[in-house]
Amino acid sequence: MGRAAETIGEDPFLGGRIMEAFVMGQNTTSVFGSVKHYNLNTYERNRRTNDYLSDQRSLVEFWGYHWKRTIQHGGAMSVMCAYNWVNGEKCAENKYLIKHLLRDQWGFNYYTMSDWGGFSETGKALEAELDFCEGNDLYIKELPKGVQSGIYDSTLVDRAVRNVLRTKIMSGMMDGVPIIPKDVADGTENRKLAYESGLKSLVLLKNQDAILPLNGKTLKSIAVLGPNAANLPLDGNSSSKVLPPYTITVEQSLKNRLGSDKVFYSKGCNINDSDDSNFAEAIQLAKQSEYVVFVGGLDQTVEGEGYFLDKEADEKGGGKVSKPDRVSGTVLLPGLQNALIQEIAKVNPNIILVIFSGGICSVTPIEDKVKGILYGFYAGQEGGKAVTDVLFGDYNPSGKLPATMPKNDDQIMPIGPDFTDMVSKGTGYRWFDSQNLTPQYAFGYGLSYTQFEYTNIHTNNENVKIGEPVNISFDLKNIGDKKGEEVAQLYLSSNPSTSKFPMPKKQLRDFEKIALKPGETKTITFQLESEDFYIYDETIASYHIPTGQYTVSIGGSSDNLKLQKDLLLIPQPSKPDLSIVNIKTIPAFPKVGDEVVFTASVINNGTKGTQLGEELLVKFFIDGQEVSYYLSNNISIPIGGMKMICAQGLNSKNWMAKDGLFKITALIERSAQLDLNIDNHSTTGILKIPNGKVISLPIYNMLNLNESQR
Repeated sequence: MGRAAETIGEDPFLGGRIMEAFVMGQNTTSVFGSVKHYNLNTYERNRRTNDYLSDQRSLVEFWGYHWKRTIQHGGAMSVMCAYNWVNGEKCAENKYLIKHLLRDQWGFNYYTMSDWGGFSETGKALEAELDFCEGNDLYIKELPKGVQSGIYDSTLVDRAVRNVLRTKIMSGMMDGVPIIPKDVADGTENRKLAYESGLKSLVLLKNQDAILPLNGKTLKSIAVLGPNAANLPLDGNSSSKVLPPYTITVEQSLKNRLGSDKVFYSKGCNINDSDDSNFAEAIQLAKQSEYVVFVGGLDQTVEGEGYFLDKEADEKGGGKVSKPDRVSGTVLLPGLQNALIQEIAKVNPNIILVIFSGGICSVTPIEDKVKGILYGFYAGQEGGKAVTDVLFGDYNPSGKLPATMPKNDDQIMPIGPDFTDMVSKGTGYRWFDSQNLTPQYAFGYGLSYTQFEYTNIHTNNENVKIGEPVNISFDLKNIGDKKGEEVAQLYLSSNPSTSKFPMPKKQLRDFEKIALKPGETKTITFQLESEDFYIYDETIASYHIPTGQYTVSIGGSSDNLKLQKDLLLIPQPSKPDLSIVNIKTIPAFPKVGDEVVFTASVINNGTKGTQLGEELLVKFFIDGQEVSYYLSNNISIPIGGMKMICAQGLNSKNWMAKDGLFKITALIERSAQLDLNIDNHSTTGILKIPNGKVISLPIYNMLNLNESQR
């Protein structure tokens, strides 16, 4: 899609974990973000009129999974609705999406907003529980007189105001947020983080004849060529545009390392045009050099907001098209990049291809012409340095593809007028599996300069009662001669003969990056919980776990799953499974002497909702001493749902903030007879209270980060 650069990959499980971590980290600082675009926002072409027809199960399980995770575990505090339509209604006016799913089912209670001018009917938007109007003045124009005349229910306006005020209070906007000095934002620690994130995201796709890593001591010369060699693209066009304080290009970094006398640069061609006037220079430099590093891909001129094709066959005759939603109209490297690489290969066989892009680019036409392929996506402001350090082996690449790379445009899902294939069958590897297609490179694929061996899979229980956690363990060994990191991946499949609910061939359900020395073996344990088995049963409008046989598969990519283990899910009485997350304080950033109120969110990922009349008791502790509690028997939490709770101080006295670093614990007091799992009844965070308003650390308040995540 045209805005793939703004996404977090093709898989909802991966997307949910990435966004959970991003939002949690963001919420520890003095800003909060609005996650967008809710929901089913895919194609830029006709983005204001596309109507995606979806069954509820697909909408909740696939298209909604990462939203649920980001809202509940990440603690997202604002949701922006998409321009498109879902099942005949604009997203910002869609009562099912906002009220029923986002709020009533998943428990979101902060503010929702429209995209710029993203709705047209005030009454429908208000009824759907859209709180904040952006990009038009319909609420300003119509609500005062409408409420006064009785056209609009004043309680709906009151509800919207409460949601907005709650967000402002919980984010700290009402009390003032700490001032972070500019030298912290562009300080040493943040520069290190930018470098690390670029470094660890690089994906090695090909390493023929072990061309990598390069030997800097014996290397004679490098020709660094291509449209992105001396230009470091950072993101797509328009709303995703990034303006960092500096960038390091591949050309600059190679010259810094080797010296200008060994590095020869030529652009060779542009990203996406037919100008071959610089071919000769690039070919000559390639001919006289020992190695070629060709840096190509995409940039903000070919992908981003507002970039789409207007003259497609589906707009003329309603037919299906299979072209990606970007200016070049193809998933292949655009312009003359392929042609130039083919010409370079005639004079130099030692080509290493580096690609920067947001959306995936296929390398099929030139895959056999290059010996090394390193995929950088948009690697951030330190991207050039990160690439150089991987090329020379200072870091062993460990990234994995977050998106399937098709062989060509013919492998892209055909898109019809109502998008039903895409909506119901999912995208990415789910689509490839359903069509028995073999991609160029599979989701989760990525090489290393060493090799890893997967063995000895076992489980704590092969006959699992529904709702009980199940541990899957295996051994991972580095059988190469270099230290490295491997991203082990777990996929879950169901036996279609034992379930009336058809499921994809496989679905990602866990992953972990493990560092190993040469010859070292580690035993890794993944835990599957109720949520990992959820399907959404439309007949009861609720999450449900089917009994029957499942298969767990583990390996280094979605097409290389060496280990399998069968599980049999058997019935047991339904129970809630409560966990507690996202401890927050009011005020959000307490100062010495402030009276502090504690809040948290309780999630129910069990097999039964909590009922009115059931007692819910949550206690809050500071450094082991109880300071406040929440007690109620008047709330219910549906299966897969969440409720925010607000504690009161002991003896009606709230805790008074003091200077220092404090360990905050929230604990659900609930017996094992009432809950499937009591091991997740507590969460812990750190609260830092400085004695003053100005701080020198980028992280001010770490309450949203559990100990295992810090």
